[in-house]
Amino acid sequence: MGGAPRPWDQDEEGRVILLDQTLAQERNYVLFVAEDFEGNRPWAFYRSDSFLAHTQFSAFLSDSTAFPKEKAVYQKYGYEGFQNQTSFLIQSFVENPKTDHWDIRPAKPLLLPTGLPIQAILWVYSEGHHINLELLVSQKKSEDIHLPLGMLNFVGWRRLEVPINLPAKNAKLLQSLSIPVSVKGFHLATRTTQKKGAFHLCFDNLTFVIDTSTFTYPGAEIKDNWGKNN
Repeated sequence: MGGAPRPWDQDEEGRVILLDQTLAQERNYVLFVAEDFEGNRPWAFYRSDSFLAHTQFSAFLSDSTAFPKEKAVYQKYGYEGFQNQTSFLIQSFVENPKTDHWDIRPAKPLLLPTGLPIQAILWVYSEGHHINLELLVSQKKSEDIHLPLGMLNFVGWRRLEVPINLPAKNAKLLQSLSIPVSVKGFHLATRTTQKKGAFHLCFDNLTFVIDTSTFTYPGAEIKDNWGKNN
């Protein structure tokens, strides 16, 4: 539920430009940085199948040219003092690739502002791991919503996106009863092709695009051709 991950676009700078143009054109859209991973909020393993479950905030940041450009977009749209000094490092150990999984959560759920979340963005560092990553969002009176960010079988930092299409029930809870949506955490699960042994990942700048209009309509998610000349 919630949509499939958008295929990674090698032109990450182009995706950042598109985000900037979309926010400028759609006044009902707002940018919300749910977690900058600067160490102000504790995160930890909630569930782990491994004896090794370590987390820390690290000075290891993305070297993508799109990374500082996106920082400038944050500063332009409500986060004037935004800084990037740390990312969130997790370390664990794969013992059984067929069944191993982990849940990582903040000390308290991250409450999203009023409006419909229509897209999530996360910077992720991997070393070619065959591990699936999901973002978990929750809402009272509803089951958790799993937003797939895809398999982390790449090397280096990548800017990952996932469109969010809330089920009708959740949209109604949000719009009619003002029951907010919150970030519950991340879920990791190994693929059978994952090698046994230690691994580590890094996360940075978990961000949402929120539609603050009072109604929904088909295709509310950000279009891939927003701001592009035909």
